[in-house]
Amino acid sequence: MTHKTLKELMGDAELRAHLIKDTGISEDDLQDALIKEYVLEILKEKFEVFKYATDYGHCEVIEWRGYYFSGSEWDVLSGPYLNLDAALDPIRYLLECGDESDTDSATHIVDSKWPDKQTFEIIRRLVSIDDFVEVNGAKYRRTKSGYVEVPRN
Repeated sequence: MTHKTLKELMGDAELRAHLIKDTGISEDDLQDALIKEYVLEILKEKFEVFKYATDYGHCEVIEWRGYYFSGSEWDVLSGPYLNLDAALDPIRYLLECGDESDTDSATHIVDSKWPDKQTFEIIRRLVSIDDFVEVNGAKYRRTKSGYVEVPRN
């Protein structure tokens, strides 16, 4: 079974009305955004729920009304996905590289609107063991057993 594209979703009058209400965009501007294919950028402004940034680039996840979208600096935003796991698939290689490569030469910053438990599960292998990541403004060190918050000086 295939899932609908964003353009197909916007053919649903109720979802279209929700997008207009949720983002404040006008019907004319939405039509233009659909033609020029930048609706996801509009959703990103208000519904980005996760962003990982490093010295080498970034990736993000958008959640809107039960639909998920994801992308990175190297890949266009894609979706809609019907669940978070499917949305993470295209960017998983960025979120799980800590065991394959040495990550201690970069800054790693995660901003997440998800509960800590969910966020740390998603980034469980983001950085190498003994490397650091900033999550929602707090600094953590990855250990063999998980992430440990580093006290502020």
